[in-house]
Amino acid sequence: MKINTLLTILLLFIATVGSTQIKYEAKIDSKYKSIQLDDGSFKYVKYDKKKQTIFIYNIDNTLWKTVMLPLPKNHLLDEVKLISQTTFNKDEKVEVVYSCLEFTVPDNFEDPNVDYSKVNFTLNVITETGESLLKVDNSNMMEIIHTKGQTKMLIYKHVGESFNNNDETLIYNLP
Repeated sequence: MKINTLLTILLLFIATVGSTQIKYEAKIDSKYKSIQLDDGSFKYVKYDKKKQTIFIYNIDNTLWKTVMLPLPKNHLLDEVKLISQTTFNKDEKVEVVYSCLEFTVPDNFEDPNVDYSKVNFTLNVITETGESLLKVDNSNMMEIIHTKGQTKMLIYKHVGESFNNNDETLIYNLP
């Protein structure tokens, strides 16, 4: 009797677990980027080009935060690199690292048949209120590393006209 009861329960459990399927939940009207915050929670990020604003949504698609991204004159958003709450400050304000770019044509450019433009990058670190924590010209790449109880931010800066040489790495100690 006990064996039959245990077998029945086991078969019901296997049937329930085995019959799970992928289930459609919702549709989002534009492209979102997913991120994971310092506390482990996941969010979706959407950029509004006209308003120069990112909208950060909870996993259930409810709006969590809105952050305006101040872009330098004639610049476009390149990429949102990092969104955190405690990487740069220990308060609960959201911090955003993003890069932007500007295409320029040199003044001495004479041949209209050759497609040449220079790309100028800027890496920015701001708070959710728009306060600038750091701005680095000629950079669009960074990484955060943890070593020996310290946290460092490495910013890769393009010093020369090409991406092949003359680069340097700026190292910042984070709290």
